[in-house]
Amino acid sequence: MKALLIISFVSTITIHSFAQESRIVWNKTQLLQWFDFAGHVNDTSRFDAESFAEVRFTYNFKSPTNFSFDVFANFHKNLSWCKKEYQSEDLLKHEQLHFDIAGLYSRKLKEAFETYQYSNDYKNEIQQIFNQKKIEYHLSQQQYDVETNHSLNKERQKDWEKYIHEQLNEPKFTFNYVKK
Repeated sequence: MKALLIISFVSTITIHSFAQESRIVWNKTQLLQWFDFAGHVNDTSRFDAESFAEVRFTYNFKSPTNFSFDVFANFHKNLSWCKKEYQSEDLLKHEQLHFDIAGLYSRKLKEAFETYQYSNDYKNEIQQIFNQKKIEYHLSQQQYDVETNHSLNKERQKDWEKYIHEQLNEPKFTFNYVKK
């Protein structure tokens, strides 16, 4: 019986460690590398690479005036891929900015959560805030691809890089909101 418990415990640790290694949590200093694109290549895609980034959150809600949120953006290595023959610095910068946009929207979501005046219907209110920011996030990602023509329009690519990095450096995003 002890052997089974130990094996089960080790398996749980191994599975958890693998899950942690298959994603990157966004931060300003860690840039994506081509080896991070470990997913199965979609040979039929017209695109040279695809990033899978998402914004997630958890919260601890004790009352409408006593709560905290943890909001983060993830890059999923095993769902992101690239066609090796098309790897370039420009394409990697384009994919990085997709992840940076996710990082920006994680901050926007956190700000929206923590500045909202909640009622006793907080679960519904939290979901509504998330749904609205999710729509904005997806529209921003789509607009980025359209305006840059998926990295081919170098001038618009530079404009987007400047815009997103300025947004990420705004003073309202340089500290953690904590409301108690």
